[in-house]
Amino acid sequence: MRQVKINSTTGSEIVTSTDLKLYAKIDTTADDAIIGRQITQARIWCENYISRDIVAKNRSYYLDATEGIFSIPFGPVSSIVSIHANGVAVTHTNIGLDKETIELDGGPAIKVTVVYITEGLNDSLLQQAILQLAATYYENRSDFNSGDENNASDLIPTDTRDTLNSYKAMFL
Repeated sequence: MRQVKINSTTGSEIVTSTDLKLYAKIDTTADDAIIGRQITQARIWCENYISRDIVAKNRSYYLDATEGIFSIPFGPVSSIVSIHANGVAVTHTNIGLDKETIELDGGPAIKVTVVYITEGLNDSLLQQAILQLAATYYENRSDFNSGDENNASDLIPTDTRDTLNSYKAMFL
């Protein structure tokens, strides 16, 4: 079984409350706390959708066993803090783009734990996706449906998905 754990978030949001308020034409300060949470919620959804960290983090990745080569989810990887197999530190080589593929120097291993730091991503397309999604969350703050069967308030905006698809990473 593979598991990924966030040990800590070390970066900051790439979209601010001010950015969202300008984008969504919100002119009140009464909802600032809600807006901040919705930005975080939108960013987390985007990160999970693309399997990449937008905000830098310290993560742990657990594998029951490996043949000696494996990819780390949620890159781009800034640095590897440690790799242990069956409780013992092991040496490795980073291969591939963004340092996301690891080759253990000793070959196959069991009970592997990798602690690593991600860089995070920041560009205008990701900012736009987060703004679109956070604005959708803000405009649809409750599950209330007016009875319109075509109301798609529970769906992610198509533009957001389309924007994120070029960032999407697949891990099998």
